[in-house]
Amino acid sequence: MATIYLRLSKKCNDLNRKEVILTFRHGRYIFQRAGTRIFIVDKPAYWDGEKMVLKARSMTPEAKYHREQKDRLDEICKVVNQRWMEADMDNVSPTWLKNVIAEFYQPAKGLGDDPSIDVHRDTVTSTFPQFVASRRVSMYREKHFWTMWRMLRRYELLQGTVFEFEAFSHKDLEGFRTFLIKEHEYWVRDKETKKMKCSNRRYLKAFDQVNEECQKFGRKIESRCPEPRSKNTLNNILLILKSYWLWCMKEGYADRNPFHKFTIDNAEYGTPFYISQEERLQLEAAPLEGMVALQRDIFVFQSYVGCRVGDLYKFTYDNIVDGCLKYTPRKTKDNNPVLVEVPLLSKAQKLIEKYYDPQRGTLFPFISQQKYNVYIKKAFQEAGLNRKVAVLNPQTRQYEMKPLYEVATSHMARRTFTGIAYGLVQDPNIIASMTGHVEGSKAFNRYRKIDMSVKKSLMDQLES
Repeated sequence: MATIYLRLSKKCNDLNRKEVILTFRHGRYIFQRAGTRIFIVDKPAYWDGEKMVLKARSMTPEAKYHREQKDRLDEICKVVNQRWMEADMDNVSPTWLKNVIAEFYQPAKGLGDDPSIDVHRDTVTSTFPQFVASRRVSMYREKHFWTMWRMLRRYELLQGTVFEFEAFSHKDLEGFRTFLIKEHEYWVRDKETKKMKCSNRRYLKAFDQVNEECQKFGRKIESRCPEPRSKNTLNNILLILKSYWLWCMKEGYADRNPFHKFTIDNAEYGTPFYISQEERLQLEAAPLEGMVALQRDIFVFQSYVGCRVGDLYKFTYDNIVDGCLKYTPRKTKDNNPVLVEVPLLSKAQKLIEKYYDPQRGTLFPFISQQKYNVYIKKAFQEAGLNRKVAVLNPQTRQYEMKPLYEVATSHMARRTFTGIAYGLVQDPNIIASMTGHVEGSKAFNRYRKIDMSVKKSLMDQLES
């Protein structure tokens, strides 16, 4: 027996009205949900959203509006029941209910059950912009969100389908992961021009279409062909998709969670490498000039305070209070905000004084983070920091030996602060209060290793 349930969406439109969601169930296998495009005010004076009963009795414009919406809702339910009696119950498409409601509003088009016609407003990829808009994240994190969307949208177009919330399953997740692993194989290097070109016309069409859609959203297009992705990169992409799906369930778009039957592997990180106090002194004393010297100084300051580069670029003179650097890390401010206080060493204070400019607005004259990393490598190389360190190759999962100047980045400054401090104290709570790591962070486990000097000392004792 077919049954219709009505409830209100958790989201409101610009008029603070909620959409009425219609759920259609028949037996054990037919369960579909769709928005009715009817928006009402969930207030006792107009509508009881819990019992879905019209309350308005007066003749005010608002009461008249709700009475009209109730009549329209009754008509939709009637049409759904009629169409169900006419449908082939053994061959019902996953989008049957959405098509019926779309045809109710556009009867002249006769959309019916034709799955080739896109009449849906809420699909897995079309709803994503609303998710991004609801998140309070940094621009850097938002870029990651849209990167995941571009990949998922390309996969959707390549499959020649529309990802519906009702039909999306763990098998689609498996297919998406396989696509992420192999996407770079659609591109080959031209022997004559030496440039990368696409080897699959269908994929190229999807690639170009996604870029066109990005421009409509005002987002950056994909300018580079995809490269082989590491295991950690794959995991991060899938975790963003999982976060999005949980939001969709919370907002009423999805009823099932396909991730219940899908496993995302844990991230794997190598042992953190950083420079020693002696190497930092060597970097500070190096006779560098121009932009290289400037970015070297900023790196040294960062290594004395242990902040993330995103927070570093936001620092102003207001963050310096009574000889301490005080700030709330952007990574924690939305969920569990913490106040980080770092007493400034004299060298850090001298660097602030060296570049003091109250008209600038920031603590230092920053450039883009990408160029910052480029100059850090140049500074390391010119300072002679070429000690070999073991770096975990994200593709092969094997350690490779590389000189410091090749792998130096802004994050090494944060690791340097943490590594040196942990070697002296080995108390995660004290260090976390100055770095902004959350309580119970697994990051400190990677610093919990025996220093090479301790190993050598032990071997000397064994030999004697």
